[in-house]
Formats: sequence, structure tokens, C-alpha cells
Amino acid sequence: MLRPALGTLCAVIPMALLAGQRKAFNPARAIGGPVALAVMVWVMAAIVALTRPIPALLLIMGLLFFGAFYVTRRTGSAVGMLILIAGVMMPIVGMKDPSLLMVLRDGFLLACLVAGIAIPLLYLLLPAATRERHEDAPRPAPGHHGAGSLIRAVVLLALCFWLYAVLPVSDLILAIAAVFPLIFPTRDEAFAKAAERSLATLYGAAAALAVLAALSLSAHFATLLCLVFLTTYLFGEAMISGRRSASVYPFAASSALGLVATALTTGSPGAALVGRIVLTLAGALGAALLVAHLDWLFLTPVRHADDHSPHPAIQRRRRGQEIV
Repeated sequence: MLRPALGTLCAVIPMALLAGQRKAFNPARAIGGPVALAVMVWVMAAIVALTRPIPALLLIMGLLFFGAFYVTRRTGSAVGMLILIAGVMMPIVGMKDPSLLMVLRDGFLLACLVAGIAIPLLYLLLPAATRERHEDAPRPAPGHHGAGSLIRAVVLLALCFWLYAVLPVSDLILAIAAVFPLIFPTRDEAFAKAAERSLATLYGAAAALAVLAALSLSAHFATLLCLVFLTTYLFGEAMISGRRSASVYPFAASSALGLVATALTTGSPGAALVGRIVLTLAGALGAALLVAHLDWLFLTPVRHADDHSPHPAIQRRRRGQEIV
């Protein structure tokens, strides 16, 4: 019905925002999240459009990355992640093809609008079993706020140049997978996140292959809707009862949706799957390895006094359960 110019965005972004909802309806999360992402994308697109013709773009992006990492490490707030998502994608598109910058911006805004409508509607149709609202309890990194942020900003800036060189604009949404490991404060957590994203990508690729194989037997829109529903339902169930961390399955679901959307719009499902896996493994693991090496060279290891970790997989290993 919407016929978006970037169909992958309209599939992946609402799914990712929807998977972040917990417990009873919370307007700050259900509506505020899409609105905050839309505002961040709009601001970042304006900055890139104004600074692209001058050499200051590189300096401005570096400062934005540093500020985003510093905010996250200093306060534990998720605002820094929103800045990073928009800050990685907009400059790459602006440097590749300035005419597509506004197309990407409008695609993001449309995806945020879909999420802002779909999430409250879903809560209305399927109310939560509890009236308790989920409240985040962010904690800052245990130390090295400035130096750790500088290291990650430099690595992310280098990652942007690599993505600019190898990634087509149509698959730019895949770049988000490589950003997440850098947000965690220690190298153990960065590696855990990179491994988690890689595993989730493999799950999503397997699900996308199954959807495309079934769709080849009955190429009807109703069949596609049923297969997408079944895929997201199974991954949603796995969030509750799966063996892995709960955060693995939403990313696997969004990966599957993105791969199916890319395959159906480009006609090259094999290339889409291989590209997604190679990008995630090379980008996420490579960036995590570089951050870990630089942390080892320049920073002394630090931990919270109570051995807290923000990563669910490490929480399971240390405490036997997830606490976030």
C-alpha cells in the first residue's frame, strides 16, 4: 500500500523498534522511540547536506561519533545509539550519491511513521498481560569514558570508509549490524555482541532461505504474508523460551525480513544472503577486534564493583540469568 522507495527500511526499522518493547504500553518507548529516531535522522541528513561540499564533513562526523559514544559510556543512555545509527548511514549516502540522501531520509521517516502507528495498534489489539511498565535502568561504563569513546569513534570512522567503498546504497541498512558491537564498554562485551549479531544473521539467513524456497512454490502475496507472520511468530516465541539471549531473536527476525525484502526487490537472493553474512562477520568482528586491540594497548582493564555487564550473554555466564 505504501510503495516505499526503500522497502527494506520499512520492514527492518519497525521490526527492530517493535522488538524493543517490554511489558505494558509505555508511550515514551512506543511512540517516543520512533519520534526520536526520526528527528535524529532528519538532523543528521541536514548536517550532511550542509557540510558535504567542504572538508569539514569528516571532522564533524568524527566529533558526532565521539559525542555519541561519550554520552553512552558516561550515562548508559540509548540516545547515543540513535546518533550512531543515523550518523553512519547519512554520511555514506551523502558521499556516494547526494541525490539519494533525501530519499534515504524520507525512507527512514516513513519507517518511523509505520513503527509509531503499528506499535500502539499492536498493544491495542493484543494488550500486555501486565500493567507494569518497563523502565530502563542504564548504568555508565566503569571507566575510560573519554579515551574509550575516542578509540571507538576512530574505529567507526574507518568502518564508514570501508562501508562506503564496498556497500551499495540499496543495502546500506545492513551497516547497522556492524555498529552495535562498538557501543559496549569492554572488549569482552564487544566480542560477545559481535558473535551474537553474527549468529542472529545466520538464523535470519536460514529463515529467509526457507521463506524464499516456499515462495518459489507458490508466488502469491498472501503466501508471503503468511510466511512472514510465521517467521516473526517463531522468533518471537524464541525470545521467551529460546536457549540464546533474548536479543538474538529480534535481530534474527529483522535480518530475515530485510533479506527477504532485498531479495524480492533486487532479484538476487543469493547475493543478498552472502553479502549480509560477509558484511556482518567482517564488519562486526573486524571492528570488535580492532577496538579490543586498541583497548588492550592504551587502556587498563576496569569493571564495575559488582561485576555488572550490560550484555545479556555475559550476564547469563556470570549470574545464570539475564537482568536487563
